[in-house]
Amino acid sequence: MRLLSEISPILKAVLPIVKGLGQTLTKHHEIVLHDISKAENSIIAIENGHVTGREVGSPATDYLMELVNSKNNTEDMHVNYVTKTKDGRTLKSSTMLIRDENGKIIGALCINFDMTYADIAKKFLEEITLIEKEESKEKFPESTTEFLQTMIQNALSLVDKPVSLLTKEDKLQIVEYLNNNKIFTIKGSVDLLAKELNVSRYTIYNYLDEISINQN
Repeated sequence: MRLLSEISPILKAVLPIVKGLGQTLTKHHEIVLHDISKAENSIIAIENGHVTGREVGSPATDYLMELVNSKNNTEDMHVNYVTKTKDGRTLKSSTMLIRDENGKIIGALCINFDMTYADIAKKFLEEITLIEKEESKEKFPESTTEFLQTMIQNALSLVDKPVSLLTKEDKLQIVEYLNNNKIFTIKGSVDLLAKELNVSRYTIYNYLDEISINQN
């Protein structure tokens, strides 16, 4: 284990941040602070080490060493990339390089989030919110008039034409749908449909008689 006196003051200042993030985020977030002056035991602080099975004194990662030794290491933020644990769990990882006053990389703050439970929750939400069609199959009227209007619109959707282009056969189909759903037992339904179809209420009754004859 590294002695506190051996750690750069810059990295020492990050130690409380590691602990704070570990307590603020979930137990599935591993927070790691590396001191790369000794790559073989670079981890000087870690919270929730169970995510990767590491502890203080564990070595640096290959990716961290590649970043440190890259000739083009001007970018300090490397966030939201995917890594895998030994047992195959997917992690969302971020590495933030830490430099000294001369711009030399001396360490890194890393966060590794175990996506296992997030993926389970995501799949659960996808399943529980799954719908066969975006179109609503059900409406929730608050009055008799609204209910009748809804049923009439449903009937009109069966022929899928503007009212001005409806044939007699179309209108008979509309009336038959409403009659089959017992809509004409409701007071005011005939007048409302007659107004919608731009015909007289007597025409609606004639359609009902014609439908009755055909059904018999």
